[in-house]
Amino acid sequence: MRTRMAIWSGKMAGILSKSMGNDGTTIPGVVARKVDPLFLRHLRKTAKTIIYITGTNGKTTTANLAAHLLRFAGKKVIANLEGSNMVTGLSAALVRQTPLVGWRVNEIAVMEVDEASLPKVVSECAPDYLIVTNFFRDQLDRYGEVDLLIKKMKESLRTFDIKLILNGDDPFVHRFSSLQKENIYVGLDANACPFQSYSMAESKYCPECQNELTYTTIHYGQLGHYKCSCGFSRPEPNFSVEKVENGIQGVRLSVDGVSYPTTLKGMYNAYNALLAITMCRTLGIDSKYIQDGLVSYHKGNGRMQEFSINGVKWKLNLVKNPAGANVTLSEYMLTKEKKQFIFCLNDELADGEDISWIWDIDLEMANRSEVDIYIASGKRAYDVALRMKYAGIPSEKIMILPNLKEAVFYTKSKALPTYVMATYTCLSPLISILSRETDKLEKGDENIGTATIPLLPRYLKPVWGQRKYHMFKKTMRMAGNYASSRRNK
Repeated sequence: MRTRMAIWSGKMAGILSKSMGNDGTTIPGVVARKVDPLFLRHLRKTAKTIIYITGTNGKTTTANLAAHLLRFAGKKVIANLEGSNMVTGLSAALVRQTPLVGWRVNEIAVMEVDEASLPKVVSECAPDYLIVTNFFRDQLDRYGEVDLLIKKMKESLRTFDIKLILNGDDPFVHRFSSLQKENIYVGLDANACPFQSYSMAESKYCPECQNELTYTTIHYGQLGHYKCSCGFSRPEPNFSVEKVENGIQGVRLSVDGVSYPTTLKGMYNAYNALLAITMCRTLGIDSKYIQDGLVSYHKGNGRMQEFSINGVKWKLNLVKNPAGANVTLSEYMLTKEKKQFIFCLNDELADGEDISWIWDIDLEMANRSEVDIYIASGKRAYDVALRMKYAGIPSEKIMILPNLKEAVFYTKSKALPTYVMATYTCLSPLISILSRETDKLEKGDENIGTATIPLLPRYLKPVWGQRKYHMFKKTMRMAGNYASSRRNK
């Protein structure tokens, strides 16, 4: 009865939160866990096979793509596609996809899991498979150093019977091999993909003996073909990409002699696609279903998302750490066309309150003559502008527009291809703004693009006060997992 009360309470909290103008993606899980503190353990009741995807970069794309491919193959899947990946977010997904009475039985659960939250998530409900994408320095104020984070994650997995799907090209991920689980490795062949090089790099030291690793091939960051004199070296992959082609529709992968066309843009997405393909092949999904599912997948979550506004191309990508920003810049600067560049930076909790990581970005590679103007936007726009100045970008080409909508509208007036990098809390507003402008073009509606306010929130907000301080936001901040993960305690 307690569990059923948790589900009912969570559903009602989600409905009320949405009626007040919020997205309501996390609050159902927060409330459910107040009633039943170990609510996530019930995930096992609704899924026969549980898959968790974690890592620094690419876990959202990998999780969403894997869920899509499995559904395309006819599997019943439960997933947290909204991107809420802490224990409260996973609990919220379970609340939303569970009926008021009984349990909906799914064949597979595909859950994206925050790295710092993995120990708590696993302690409540261990998965059957864990996919680990990569590890880079990310939000040091929250996660701490990579070595400490990996150690905690490994310890949380030690006692469970879990199959691991590991990116063998990352020496940090390869450290999970010491757990002596059933390991499935993936990787890119030496000449599979022509990644653009950049001067900034992640640590290239052996995680076992701390001596410098020897690389015969570097794809990006510390990912590549490595070995050390102590015997630590890149494992032989079970699933290997022989060739990656960057086409108009997206990257195309050749995996063990089978061609897989995708709609994913950006060469680095080869790893995300490979991990999703490996998961499906491991579960016995036929390659034909995977191929057809890949070309039918359409992302809309700000990961190399494209828009067409007044016939001009716009491209938006999430960045949250130096490695992600560098590969984004390398993709943006591939063409020699006249273009504009926007960097939107916030310092909210979800973005990381320490924004010093922008000084580890190789922003110098963006100092190109074909870039007409550089827009610094977001709450920390002035910090971005200063970083651009130190990258050698001429002052007359830098414009500071902290308001996101103002930045988009100013750039739109110049009618040039525009490339946007944005942190988490900038992403959703930018998608909304750009989507409305795209709709305006397609529908020919002059009113599209103007802000609308839902009727209920319009009258409730004066009573409740500022949205970010109303009771639901406070409840989320008070949630045990949400608060403890902030300082990596």
